[in-house]
Amino acid sequence: PAAQAVVVGFDDLSDSGPVADGYGGITWGGNWVYYDSAQDPYNPSSDFQRIYADYSSSGSVFLATSFSFAVDAVFDGAFFAGRGRDEGHLPVYFELFLNGISVAISSALDMNSTPTFLGSGYSGLVDEVVVWGERGFYIMDDVTYNTSAVPVPAAGFLLFGALGGLALLRRRK
Repeated sequence: PAAQAVVVGFDDLSDSGPVADGYGGITWGGNWVYYDSAQDPYNPSSDFQRIYADYSSSGSVFLATSFSFAVDAVFDGAFFAGRGRDEGHLPVYFELFLNGISVAISSALDMNSTPTFLGSGYSGLVDEVVVWGERGFYIMDDVTYNTSAVPVPAAGFLLFGALGGLALLRRRK
């Protein structure tokens, strides 16, 4: 199958609540909550919906909050807005994993009220994304990733070689 770009914008959700596993092809693990009420500086990049890392049970501390893909994907990044260093808060960044191994860490983003895209900076496949940030002081919107079959370069040659071999074998008979 061809590559498929996916942007998870949360815009079809209403009110607020936990993001359901499977929404947008992502397992959210009960770690993320969506809401649509206006709240500066937590401004979404599209429409009104956005998500935040659930901090209700752990307090507002610098913690990792993760989500994972149903199939391995190339994670492009997401938009963030919130309280930044000028208000005494830490930036956010991504750590990317494949099969439990950390494969990349993004640059850090110092947030403000303007939604800003934080790119992953990695073009390989991943199955889990960990967002490091100060829970309760940032929102995330428009999570962007690509899915595709990983091509095996020799697959075409093998197929045509096998078909040629069968044709040759048939001809000999």
